[in-house]
Amino acid sequence: MPTRTSSWIPTQDEADGRFTVGDLTAVAHVSGPPDPEVVVVLVHGVGSSARAFSPVVDELARRDDVRAAVHALDLPGFGAAPRTGRDVPLEEHAAVVAAYVRDRVLAVLPDDAPAPPVVLVGHSMGGQIVGQAMADHPREAPAGVLVGPTADRRARTAPRHGLRLLRDGFGERPRALGTLAVDYVLRCTLPYYARQVRRMLGHRLEEVLPRVPGRVVVLRGRDDPIAPHAWARELAETAPHGELREVTGRHHAMDSDPGALVDAVLAAARDVGQVAR
Repeated sequence: MPTRTSSWIPTQDEADGRFTVGDLTAVAHVSGPPDPEVVVVLVHGVGSSARAFSPVVDELARRDDVRAAVHALDLPGFGAAPRTGRDVPLEEHAAVVAAYVRDRVLAVLPDDAPAPPVVLVGHSMGGQIVGQAMADHPREAPAGVLVGPTADRRARTAPRHGLRLLRDGFGERPRALGTLAVDYVLRCTLPYYARQVRRMLGHRLEEVLPRVPGRVVVLRGRDDPIAPHAWARELAETAPHGELREVTGRHHAMDSDPGALVDAVLAAARDVGQVAR
């Protein structure tokens, strides 16, 4: 965990704000009750933003079986977060996420209130960041759902990954493609996207997950060409407390099957205490 102090600046919507650690600033979009039974932290993929998780946020708001507080993050340099001025390793993204949980989730609880289980949900490169946070910062990241995690070791070159991305695009829903197009080009910028793709391809998630003490759910769409079954199964088997789930859809499973993703989140939340024991 970084020793640098963090700061929080609310935006016009006081529930949202800018969270800064050192020279890196993330933006958090917060919703849900002040006394949640579970806290869900959403971490988007490369080039994307918190908007990619809108179907999951809506699904959690509709559910009457759980009171969930949702913290959807725009990572440094992505979405509404300010540009960084430098390339950011995935380990630093993971440290920012963990610092956010520490300072904006756990530290703001009333003194006599039990801490609700915290589940981090990461999509694509966000799955790598969540896995890294779980290994490096287990107190802040006790459970995680990795949705279509990259980068399959059988396709760790830009041309191979790009081909899989192109194949996936032909079957994705228009909402997902439209969101990505705006975020990639206008909000993230293509140069930063390209640098972060190199970071993504250089990260070895299969070497990180064996160090994770918490519950890991690897979740993929059954027709996902970016995170194929063999890769997802390998990751789930590598984690000491890993599980593989397959749901309807392709790489953006949060668009095609948000209900099944929320079910996985709630199952992971229930497992937090059991794994700790």
